[in-house]
Amino acid sequence: MSVDSTFGAFLDDETHRGGNQIGVKYYNERLILSLIREAGSLPKADIARITRLSAQTVTTIVNRLLKVGLLRKKEVIRGRIGQPSTPIEIAPDGAISIGVKIGRRSLDLLALSFDRRVVVKKSFGYDALSGDLVSDLMGTAFDSLMGALSNVQRSRLIGVGIAAPTAIEAGEAVIGDPGGTSPRWREADLIARVEETSGLKAVVLNDATAACLAEIDARRDSRNRSMVYFYVSTLIGGGIVLQGNIIAGRTGNAGAVGAIPLALATKSRKSKPAQLIEATSLNRLEDLAVGRKLPVSMFREDGGSVAELDARVLDCFDEWCDLAADALAFAAISGTSFIEADSVVIDGVLLRPLLDRLIARVQQRVASYNLEGISIPEFRIGSIGFDARAIGAALIPLNEQFAPDNKVVLKS
Repeated sequence: MSVDSTFGAFLDDETHRGGNQIGVKYYNERLILSLIREAGSLPKADIARITRLSAQTVTTIVNRLLKVGLLRKKEVIRGRIGQPSTPIEIAPDGAISIGVKIGRRSLDLLALSFDRRVVVKKSFGYDALSGDLVSDLMGTAFDSLMGALSNVQRSRLIGVGIAAPTAIEAGEAVIGDPGGTSPRWREADLIARVEETSGLKAVVLNDATAACLAEIDARRDSRNRSMVYFYVSTLIGGGIVLQGNIIAGRTGNAGAVGAIPLALATKSRKSKPAQLIEATSLNRLEDLAVGRKLPVSMFREDGGSVAELDARVLDCFDEWCDLAADALAFAAISGTSFIEADSVVIDGVLLRPLLDRLIARVQQRVASYNLEGISIPEFRIGSIGFDARAIGAALIPLNEQFAPDNKVVLKS
């Protein structure tokens, strides 16, 4: 894979890549890139005013970023008071990152542009998640994705982020392990396989944490806020956000909301309390659908259609939704009690009208609890849906290379 020589030299700078402590020069580069991306476009004079950097410093940095192709000039604005100005904007193909989502039903890859557009997306389905199957699919998947990129886009690739499920054993307690095929991969082996097939540096993150990262990036009002995040899929996952940063925890498993118990464990109980994962995972909804002779995929963005949401389908969904909403309300109150969250965000693979229906039901259930001493957060639907995990994965290399603070995901 041929990388643009000027761009390649820029990326190879050890200090720029974060190999050492980021110096002032590189911090200012990242700050200006971030500022322009947030604003859409800015002339140099506005960049200097907002950052309080000197006009000369801004000119030097912007010219360097123009030279390596991360920024581009828009048309000159004339006819206003003062000198004509030239807005500077992000070059969409200035940097391309790949996100890989390893799911229990499909392997999904996408290429994300520097301005956060999905350039290409490829999906490969299977009946059950198997480590060997996913490993074998990698070559075909990357060949297909790379083949859909232009020569320029391929020359601007910076890395691969992988969103993969963790705590496989916990999932087996709910959905089983068809054929004994659930992967027992080591993180290092997974990274090595992706790097071998892609020719790019790779990094891995829990899939629900990746989805949470995508939510933070998509919503400017989430950047400095605290959030409890739920991602509803075949199994439920989640994330905890404090002041705009995801808290990954000592082992990367913080925000593993599926393990939240739904009742008290007492001496008189003969069995252990159920967990959130048992009440809210879509595997249970799919079992209900099979019993009613409905296609199991019709509730999901990747297999269903809003046009098919008739009374029979909604009746099946509501049966699942009653228990799921009770459990999510309990978990949401518990989470926000600890961190005083500004918002509770629920996203997932469900069709958007069904996700809206679930959130409305959760809010109803929350009102049934004793809320004395609890500041009720905003409840809202996630911004992305099915692609959140792959987009979040693709954001990891972009953040590592270009974010002012590349420690978006913190480890305690």
